[in-house]
Amino acid sequence: MNILTLFIFCLLAITSPVIARRPCHENTQCDYESICYEGYCYTLDEIFDGKK
Repeated sequence: MNILTLFIFCLLAITSPVIARRPCHENTQCDYESICYEGYCYTLDEIFDGKK
């Protein structure tokens, strides 16, 4: 049971930034502290650190 929980946690940690990066047309469609850039929502860290 613990291995399955750990696997699910790791899977969510890896895929959550990809899922969060959804299509947009303007900044109001993105979450708090995110910017619409080239048609997708990015966090400020992703913009300044290079897209991950």
